[in-house]
Amino acid sequence: MVFPKLPRSFTRKLHKTENKRERTIQGNFLIPVPPGSSLPDDFPKRVSLGEILVDAQTKRILSPVNGLASLTADRTHFQIKQDGAWRTDSPLQITSYTYETFLEICKVGALASLDFEHLTLDQYFSSFKKDGTFDIFLAPYARYNYLPFSNFILDEMPEAFKEFESLIRKIFPNAKIHNEIKPDFIPFKHPDGIPEFFISQKTGSTIRDATTALDSRTVMYLGPETIYHILRMAFYNEPFTRRHLYVCLVDRKGRMDTESRFYLLTNGQSLDFVIKNFDSRYKIASFQSMYEGVNSLDIRSLGNFDIYNHSILLLYERLPVIRNSFACIDCYECNTYCPTNANPIAVVKNNSEEFVKSQCIQCGICTLYCPSGIDIRSKIQGLV
Repeated sequence: MVFPKLPRSFTRKLHKTENKRERTIQGNFLIPVPPGSSLPDDFPKRVSLGEILVDAQTKRILSPVNGLASLTADRTHFQIKQDGAWRTDSPLQITSYTYETFLEICKVGALASLDFEHLTLDQYFSSFKKDGTFDIFLAPYARYNYLPFSNFILDEMPEAFKEFESLIRKIFPNAKIHNEIKPDFIPFKHPDGIPEFFISQKTGSTIRDATTALDSRTVMYLGPETIYHILRMAFYNEPFTRRHLYVCLVDRKGRMDTESRFYLLTNGQSLDFVIKNFDSRYKIASFQSMYEGVNSLDIRSLGNFDIYNHSILLLYERLPVIRNSFACIDCYECNTYCPTNANPIAVVKNNSEEFVKSQCIQCGICTLYCPSGIDIRSKIQGLV
């Protein structure tokens, strides 16, 4: 299998092709050091693709390329000068794993949960008892489902996915597996990709009970992007050094161009290609979704791709309009569209005791539909 990659002009200036291997002459990568990390004193040093740069408690940072790694003067970023061979193909390798070897491959590949923040997959899997009785949901939607990862899996990795399902059954023999990644899965609508909401819909439970089940490890949740990267490492020997970035364009009137634009980028890679390859009228950018508060950036200051924090990039023709908050008009749109009946209007009316906090999943829908421009989600976050 050959994974999609950017055109050469996006990532490298000089190159030559040799027997399906690409020799990179120039490439620089800048990767943030996780806060509080204990760093060795052996930098600068030569590193290989997939070599551990730092092993923090909640994430592992691997070298995304072969090259020379050093630390910035303030020791907050790794700088890697690429000067080695760059592999372009990753053949399928069906491998048999035990519970222990599977946890090790998750650790070696620096696999992280892309469904829950600050959680490595070896920590997540090992928090479940091998012989325990619990439910495992293989979910078809990512949190905001920018990209069709379920289709990627079914169309590009069917053998690997079938092998993964068998592997999960083997290492957790008493668990009940609910495979929802099927060709006929129901089209996504927000907030289907939020784990608590998905579990509550599938089990008929409340959000509180779904949250409790996830926290108490009586339910395991694996979203399609997480599964995609498990398959890449376990059956294609591709560590977690690359991730898809979805690019969405927003015109001057706030209308979105929903054409699918996505790129499989390398951790630490410069995002300068955005300036060169998109129309010059797009001058403002944001790494937040339309359901979150926008922290706008000048498109010339995007910096470098961060595999843990960047999955979407919105490009605006002009600075997003600051929401002017007016008085509530008692339209009850927030309650009408709230998917969990959390009674968000109580927060607007300063009756927080009537707000059903345990039912709220902070999906942002109430803010999106409020005609008075009230940032209800931020008010809720101040309560939680």
